[in-house]
Amino acid sequence: MLRTHCPVAFALVAMATWLNAQDSSSDVDAFVRSQTYDKYLVILCAEREFNTSKQEAERVSGLAGVPFSMNGNVWDSKRGLILPDDCQDPSYCGEYLPRRYNELDLTASPVGYISIEKSDAYPGLTKGNYIALAAISNSNEEAEKELLKLKPFAPKAYIAKTEIYMGCIH
Repeated sequence: MLRTHCPVAFALVAMATWLNAQDSSSDVDAFVRSQTYDKYLVILCAEREFNTSKQEAERVSGLAGVPFSMNGNVWDSKRGLILPDDCQDPSYCGEYLPRRYNELDLTASPVGYISIEKSDAYPGLTKGNYIALAAISNSNEEAEKELLKLKPFAPKAYIAKTEIYMGCIH
């Protein structure tokens, strides 16, 4: 008896799952939007080549006295900028995890830093570049102050507006 109803039951379960997924998808989208904020990036340079961007980041870091950090990322010639395969969080090992905060360490005395990031991770930026990111600010005015500090060392530096998801990523 069960076998004759299996196709119908399967179809009903599949439809219910699909409808539930549609509702869940809308809920997830709404939640993500509620945790996504306008941010202003202070970008020293945007280059197609990782090493070119890294050299500029390290140069400005030395001149401006702003720490440089890869923030755990490594360069892999086949996969680009990624967290190492043996990183501390298995969820993200071998993947690129974009910078979301201005401070290197949120628990200690917060210090801004310069990092290398993929432009693809930030809506509104030209795709396919590695950016030397000097600051993430909550307002254009705050970004302008950071830019003024760095302009003497990086005359081509600029501000770009983007959106960053700031909610939990686990």
